[in-house]
Amino acid sequence: MCSIPVSCTGSFPRRKLILPAPQRSSRLPLIAATTSVVVIAGALLAAIPNAATAVEAPNPNPTPTDVTTATPVPTPATPVPAVTPTSVPVATPTPSAPTPTPTPTPTPTPTPTTISVTYAGDSLTAMDGSWMRQMNDRTLTNVGGTAIGGATTARILERSSTKDADALVVMAGTNDLRYAYSSKSILRNINKIVQKVDARHVVIAAIAPSNITKYGKQRIDRRKQGEILNRDLQNYALTNGYLFVDPWAADRQLNGGWPASRTSDGVHPTVAMSKKVAVRMQQAIHIAVEGAKG
Repeated sequence: MCSIPVSCTGSFPRRKLILPAPQRSSRLPLIAATTSVVVIAGALLAAIPNAATAVEAPNPNPTPTDVTTATPVPTPATPVPAVTPTSVPVATPTPSAPTPTPTPTPTPTPTPTTISVTYAGDSLTAMDGSWMRQMNDRTLTNVGGTAIGGATTARILERSSTKDADALVVMAGTNDLRYAYSSKSILRNINKIVQKVDARHVVIAAIAPSNITKYGKQRIDRRKQGEILNRDLQNYALTNGYLFVDPWAADRQLNGGWPASRTSDGVHPTVAMSKKVAVRMQQAIHIAVEGAKG
């Protein structure tokens, strides 16, 4: 059984809906009156232009209006003074002073360097008028040395001393041949002389020619032995870096002896011959110290 008034099929009975009739408000006349007042007031405000905010609406069809434009009265122009063209002086380039040609500084003449010379020898060096006493080259200074007439290389070594010299000239060995001393012993003494004197440069000179071929009881051929010694002296000098010079070569005969005009006793040279030797020895000393000139 159904507990509510519906059909047993599940559908409710239809009822007619009755809405209450609307009531007319008594405020309508008041609202209408207020609206009328507002409309009238708005019309009055629109009719009064506001100087500050009124803006004329553009007229879609403007009527042409004669606009009187004021004709500008021309103001008399103030005369501008004519500008007289002034020529601007163009700076004429001043020719630059020619660069002075530098005057070459004269090369001062060098003062000749003095070469100090010492020696070690026998009578060929010690005799009056010897080559050593006739040297006249002002650039050579003789600082003294050892020269003993008749002395062997052993005695010369004994008398020699250290010298502060640019060049040492050794001309010794002639008297060793009188005693038949070998070249080996002579060269040994000469080497000791060189070391003892300790000069910066060394000149080894050949011994003079000889006309004595049968000397003393041993009948020593001093001419032949002299040629052998000169050969060994040259080899010694070249081996040790010394300068070898034979100042007698131009006057030596082919057999190794003296020409008669060049010697006073077959052993010693004349003074004139020694003068020639002096010139040759001076040149040899310069070459030893300064080198050969081109």
